[in-house]
Amino acid sequence: MVFQSEDLASLVAEYLDPTSIVALGRTSRGVRAALRAAIRGVPSLLVRAACNADALTKTQLMGWFALTSLEADALPRSQYARVRGSGFYFLYRAAAFHKALSHVLLSAEEWEARLRARVATCPSSPGGWVGHKRSRAWQLPPGRVIRCR
Repeated sequence: MVFQSEDLASLVAEYLDPTSIVALGRTSRGVRAALRAAIRGVPSLLVRAACNADALTKTQLMGWFALTSLEADALPRSQYARVRGSGFYFLYRAAAFHKALSHVLLSAEEWEARLRARVATCPSSPGGWVGHKRSRAWQLPPGRVIRCR
């Protein structure tokens, strides 16, 4: 109940990373509403929370800032080779977070609109905070498992 205050949510969110803010927002609708109101009042909280994580993967960045894949590709990033298997992954840091807020989103209202649109297209995403594709095994009814070789 204490975290349902917008002022307190703003103070707490300043020191949390995106994963922790998402977890906190899942505790109740009131807390989620207070967090969104805090971000609406101070959109730089999005950047501050991302900076608290130091670096985000492309999927994490797209989930936190509600970006499309093409928008994420346009931001500054570092490319690293995967340790296992082939391919590579991208890490985004502070420069990308600031640019995402100032050049792509432009406002907290647009961020919220994108989150609402994501919930409308992906109802399995709780609260619209993070959305990602799951493997086919996760889409099956309980008790049905696919074995991969």
